[in-house]
Amino acid sequence: MMTTAIPFQKQPDVTAVTADFRAYLEHSLRDPFTLNLKDCSLMEVIRACVKSKSRLHPGYRASIGCLVYNLQILEQEYRVELKPVQVTDVFWGYFIAFCQGRGLRASTITTMCSQLRSILNWAVKYNATVAPTYCDFQVPHIQSQKIALTADEVSRVAYFDIDLFYADRRSDFRDTMHRVCDMFVLSCNLYQRYSDMVRIDASCFNRNIFRITQQKTGNLAVVNIDRYAVDAKTTYRILERYNYEAPYKATIGNYNFYLHQLMKDIGFDDPIRIEERREGKLVVESIPKWRLISSHTARRTAITINVLRGQNVHAIKRCSGHTDLRIFDNYVRDE
Repeated sequence: MMTTAIPFQKQPDVTAVTADFRAYLEHSLRDPFTLNLKDCSLMEVIRACVKSKSRLHPGYRASIGCLVYNLQILEQEYRVELKPVQVTDVFWGYFIAFCQGRGLRASTITTMCSQLRSILNWAVKYNATVAPTYCDFQVPHIQSQKIALTADEVSRVAYFDIDLFYADRRSDFRDTMHRVCDMFVLSCNLYQRYSDMVRIDASCFNRNIFRITQQKTGNLAVVNIDRYAVDAKTTYRILERYNYEAPYKATIGNYNFYLHQLMKDIGFDDPIRIEERREGKLVVESIPKWRLISSHTARRTAITINVLRGQNVHAIKRCSGHTDLRIFDNYVRDE
């Protein structure tokens, strides 16, 4: 843990800050179309941003959850209440070191820095007082390690004997693992993000054609299951088992928790070499494959398998809902 005193102002009068924000809230109730973030704290600015953006992007609050959590820990650790004006080029150095000290991965830190700078860019338009150097910091580009499974590995997941492996566990736990397993395999065949997978129902299907308007982008994704699913028979079997609805509908954090456990128990423990730059040094470590498998691995898996099979790239983009080829290319893994 960093011992050097962090150059933030001491804790201000919380009552006064709360009163300022309460006045802003009262004003917003009378006039919901204007914002005035002058004299608001950083956390108040973030809450206002969430309130504004969540109307069109319901998943925005969850997407910045890691950033909010770590800022709150930093404020508690150093007994400060951050103001937007304190986010300077000096702040970034302290914030990154603080996050590294907590063991966060470089890719996570990069994402949080980008999110915070984006929030400040938004807040400037509504009279928030920011430092002239808040945008001087260049968020380092980090190509984080991402993987995709092979068709054989997807089949290995689909046919894993959950009842036998978890025979000594409670029936509700086995049911959860069945649903998590089916959700992952179905995602590998339908190409969609978890936020869209939980929304599927019978109205998304017309015989072998699956259609859904994606929540994140508003793009229409269309999948010909017979032609572009990794395993069409398995896809139909799972869909019929759950009456063409999502097998699992809990939060993405809950889903990833059980998914990691499942992948570990299946035996995806091959060592994966990870290289990251930390505090100016290149750090190399080896971690088991199951730790890199998450909900989004299914989307990369579906795209990668079909690209390597030689399917038409534009047809696969239609399945995944991508419109930008550069972003689409990031999903293709050749490992």
